[in-house]
Amino acid sequence: MMLTEVMKGNEQPVVVLGDLNDDQGSNTLNNLTGQPRYLLGLSSGGSDVDLYSAGTLQEYRSQRDVYYTHVYNNSRESLDHILVSQEFYDNSRKRIWAFDGMQVVNDHLNEGNHKETGTTDHGIVKATFKYKPAKK
Repeated sequence: MMLTEVMKGNEQPVVVLGDLNDDQGSNTLNNLTGQPRYLLGLSSGGSDVDLYSAGTLQEYRSQRDVYYTHVYNNSRESLDHILVSQEFYDNSRKRIWAFDGMQVVNDHLNEGNHKETGTTDHGIVKATFKYKPAKK
């Protein structure tokens, strides 16, 4: 509700990031994002109150989901997310920034002693965007 209040009826860019403790297809993320429609023509989509996952944007560029941000009992999971409003979504009529790519730094998760060396038990997710407003 708080996000909807901030996003609705304006063109205020919004970024939500962090450990959401659930994977990309979970009910938690579906409720938070509003399950936006991604596959629309250039500058013809977007929603006033939906959030777009950088992970999904990257999947469309690489044609597969291959990233993980957490390992527990040898199970690799994507729990850490970057969600962006339509102002960051390539196909939005209200795009200001275009998605440029996503990286996950997670090699340390495969080391048995990563906690002893002081590293986090989560990967670091980075999304980049370039200034490219949609043509009106």
